[in-house]
Amino acid sequence: MATQTQSPVEPGSENKLYILQQGIVEDAPGGVPAHLSFGILSTVPDPVNPGDVTFSLKAPTGFVFTSWLSWAYHDVNTLQAKGNLKTTQGTLGDGGRTMTFTHNPYLATNQEALGYAAQITAIDGAAPGRYTDGQLKVGAANPIKLKGRVLDANED
Repeated sequence: MATQTQSPVEPGSENKLYILQQGIVEDAPGGVPAHLSFGILSTVPDPVNPGDVTFSLKAPTGFVFTSWLSWAYHDVNTLQAKGNLKTTQGTLGDGGRTMTFTHNPYLATNQEALGYAAQITAIDGAAPGRYTDGQLKVGAANPIKLKGRVLDANED
């Protein structure tokens, strides 16, 4: 866990991480904000400590971020939280369509994972449908697509 003595920072080691979106975020315009969830796991048994890296998120079409986000460490096998939930504010751009924050996705072993949740909401007038044009980039790691589904107003 992050509170333990960490291995030395190894710039670029975020390329040893597996990054994924957990589920597809859904929301209706005017609805209660939803959480876009994503996780980070290690692909190697050794510690991964890239140091503070920039997380860059681009919301799928029809969505904007609120700037609120949280994360916690989890046990890979049980998915139980191993530490207290941390919250912070990201920096918004492009009217909320993009959000950035800095964090060290340190993983002591491949038996723990980081789970993140970014608060997101469908914008007024967004056309219902499934959109796959969002993006998450963690430092120098390859970006992944972020997906979302804008619901009809009466579906929320």
